[in-house]
Amino acid sequence: MTDSHDEPGGFWTEAGIWVAILALFTGWGFSIFKWGVLGLYMPAVIAVPICLIVLVWISMG
Repeated sequence: MTDSHDEPGGFWTEAGIWVAILALFTGWGFSIFKWGVLGLYMPAVIAVPICLIVLVWISMG
């Protein structure tokens, strides 16, 4: 038995995760540039229905 973790990765390798994070922050920055304060609040507004759905899903068991 070995403890090697040399598994070939697809898109979700470390570099892929950093690229996705960079793309999200770039999109957020563009929305702030385009819409100002409304763009700044957009992630919180989008998260409200997602959190509500997750809470309902958790409460169903």
